[in-house]
Amino acid sequence: MKEKKFIGRIKGLFESVSIEEKMSGKMIAMLFIILFSFMMIVICIITLTQQSFQRSDNKLVENPTVTTTEVLITQIETQKEEKKVTTISEYVLNTPLISQYDYQQLIEAESVSRPDVISMAADRAGFSGEGYLSGFVKGQDALKFEFEVPVSQHYDISICFAADSVVTNAVYLNEVFLFDFACTEETVGNFVVQTYYGVFLEEGKSVFSVNSADGNFELDYIRIQNNQSIYSSKTDISAVPINSESTEEVCELLQYLADNFGENIITGQYVSDSQNIEINKIYQNTAKYPVIRFGDLGMYSLNNASESVRDDDVSAAIKWYKNGGMVGYIWHWKAPMNESDVYADNTSFKLENAVTSEDIALLPIDEIETLAENGMVTPECVALVKDIDHISEQLARLCDKGVPVLWRPLHEASGDWFWWGASGAESYKWLWELLYRRQTEYHKLNNLIWIWSAQGTEYFVGNDKFDIAAVDLYDQNTDNTSYYMQYQWLYSLTGGEKLIALSECGKLPDMELTFRDRAVWSFFGLWYGDYILSGDGELSEEYNSRDDILKMYNSNRTITLDEYIKRNSEPDVTTSVVTGIGEEISETSVEVTVTTVP
Repeated sequence: MKEKKFIGRIKGLFESVSIEEKMSGKMIAMLFIILFSFMMIVICIITLTQQSFQRSDNKLVENPTVTTTEVLITQIETQKEEKKVTTISEYVLNTPLISQYDYQQLIEAESVSRPDVISMAADRAGFSGEGYLSGFVKGQDALKFEFEVPVSQHYDISICFAADSVVTNAVYLNEVFLFDFACTEETVGNFVVQTYYGVFLEEGKSVFSVNSADGNFELDYIRIQNNQSIYSSKTDISAVPINSESTEEVCELLQYLADNFGENIITGQYVSDSQNIEINKIYQNTAKYPVIRFGDLGMYSLNNASESVRDDDVSAAIKWYKNGGMVGYIWHWKAPMNESDVYADNTSFKLENAVTSEDIALLPIDEIETLAENGMVTPECVALVKDIDHISEQLARLCDKGVPVLWRPLHEASGDWFWWGASGAESYKWLWELLYRRQTEYHKLNNLIWIWSAQGTEYFVGNDKFDIAAVDLYDQNTDNTSYYMQYQWLYSLTGGEKLIALSECGKLPDMELTFRDRAVWSFFGLWYGDYILSGDGELSEEYNSRDDILKMYNSNRTITLDEYIKRNSEPDVTTSVVTGIGEEISETSVEVTVTTVP
């Protein structure tokens, strides 16, 4: 009833409005409807335009049930697809095939053109030909002449000389330093022959010159003869580890190294800490990771100057291995007593004071301390063993995880700058034996592949005491080199029975020359610091240019991490593992299209 009264009142009000007023109201209503319709059309156009962009950019229209999360993921993937693709070409070595040619040439010194100050003499006994040259003055380029060889191959260059005092002078080949020749106290007064083995000479003419650094010598002859040692080097090395109790992982890794020896070089990089910044920088520039991550256990030394180990490198090494890589370690062993340093000049600790004839390698530390109390061993000996035990705990962490370790302790001993080498070869050999037996027999560290790199014949411990022979090289005169002389020295020292590695280097070897000179190292390890990074954390080109690194990591004869993982895995597994290692650089990762350089 009330509703009818209300409707009636409304109806009455409307009827009381004039016709003109009714028409005016209808016009306003129509204008409102038109405006509203126009706005709806504009909104529809904008919506359709946005959907069109989504179709082309994100390809989402085909799936009307896409969630917000899926939209975000798709947009990220689209942004990655739009990144500029960097093409890095595979570097295919073009090593010439060398056929040996039997050749020898003897050049009598008196037969070549010479300055007026140099004259022929025949007073000293033992010369060849009609005489020899005398009158070489200190500091002068005393003699220079051309000679010719018939074929491009490796030659041995010998020089016969004499002097009445201890002097050192130099030979240059094609204006590049080749070697020093020296008269020692043992050879004063006699003609002696010094030979430089395996010099590669191109067919045709070369320039031989003698630099009189000290002068005061006499030159008899120069002999050029085809080299045979380089071509006779064998690479079929036994993969049996020296430790008969070695783990399965060690045996497999050694077999892999042996299978590739002479065929490919395995890449390696030293890191400054657990963050792997050097390795990641290599990836940013080459789209490749090295196979071997080399670390340093020096921080774990008991007498470490720092109070605690803040950077757990062993954990980083375990992660690297789980992600598919190899693990290597050196030990910059801080002196076990007195001043905490590795350098002999900076610590009063003397290895010779620790040496004992007592067989302590397999004794518990408390029994060794009892021997010290009874005066049978020294406090230096006790401290030494305690440090070995402590560092073995870190290596045991790796052993427990099944990680084989390329273990290179007591390196560069013959240089006498480290305390473990400064007391002489005999003390060093005693320490090597103690370390090996205590770690393998007492601590049962059967995950170690032992690398010897003392770098001196006197410090040689014998083939039965290590698995791999290695050398550290930082010679500044290393442009375009293969380090073949050092390779041949190690080959000769070990009788060709061991794998040979370039354990540290400041300058990467030239790949073309490495294979030409048959100095195919098992692996290399580039040192960190300015050898790879500049002060601002960018790639340093002070020692190795970016092109050098690109060439090395993209060569068809080097093995990088992705290739190493592929040996037992499908390609898609490789991709996921590599991504896991480079998480911190995912935003700047490079996509690579590999092309072959003819």
